[in-house]
Amino acid sequence: MGNKRCAANGKPIDGVVTLLFTPFSPDTTTLDLKSMRRQVDFVLDAGVSAVVACGKAGEFEGMTLDETEQVLTAVLEHVAGRVPVGMGIISVELDGGMPAAQVAARCGADFAMVKKLSKKGLREFFLPIAEQLPVMLYDQTNEGNLDVEAQVLPLMKECEQIVAVKVSGNVYSFAQIKEEVCDTPLICGWDVFSLMAYQSGADGVVAGSAAFMPDREVELHRLAQAGRWDEARELFYDRMLPYICFATPDPYAFSASKLLLHWRGIIDSPLTRPPYKNAPEWLQQELYALAHRMDLTEAG
Repeated sequence: MGNKRCAANGKPIDGVVTLLFTPFSPDTTTLDLKSMRRQVDFVLDAGVSAVVACGKAGEFEGMTLDETEQVLTAVLEHVAGRVPVGMGIISVELDGGMPAAQVAARCGADFAMVKKLSKKGLREFFLPIAEQLPVMLYDQTNEGNLDVEAQVLPLMKECEQIVAVKVSGNVYSFAQIKEEVCDTPLICGWDVFSLMAYQSGADGVVAGSAAFMPDREVELHRLAQAGRWDEARELFYDRMLPYICFATPDPYAFSASKLLLHWRGIIDSPLTRPPYKNAPEWLQQELYALAHRMDLTEAG
């Protein structure tokens, strides 16, 4: 562990990293920080390793910078140093990314999880942000996956402030990246691939599913670390993947996730803001039926 690159608090970013969902008031006009604190307690009680506020799942793209600062501040105060806290900086260029990075650094975030809008000017984008605080690098942009050999690895080798890589697009590249840059934690960012990611060398997962089923994500990581693959398969394929399949694809991914948090009594309102869509009633009914069959509707 001592040889791994670390976040600002001196801890590596590995294990189960929860993408927190941002709760809003029933009319979505204001933040619901009380529900956010309940969500933080829910995931920390389950044993997750780190949390990220205001990522894509946290609706960074639907909030003002002032709102992201309010959310991040509330999360940092409630976590109180128990685990590393990251802030999402999502789908931006430097003109939007730098002010967000400065907010994250000023508030005391341990790292930023950063996704660039385009594939152009990667070095000119990531290096200035990494001067503000440690970075978890997305291997994707809004224009598609970054090339591991030509784009991801050179950035990792040049900048030691890139302290983790969120591998969401190049999910078969864990072994390749680890061989080239062995001191940087590699975190699977595609929830449906997490079991196979562990088998191929991932150091952890960064997942929205770690918000609504954190205990199962933590148990999956424990089983994977112990090499207990048959038990891990049973847990993942039977008790996790069916709901994850509905909680990852657009346009209702975040709605499906927030609905489950709402049914479990963690957040008061499940509604999302534009550009994200709320699940129609027929889908909500089917999601609830599935969650009930998976024993996921009990109170958190």
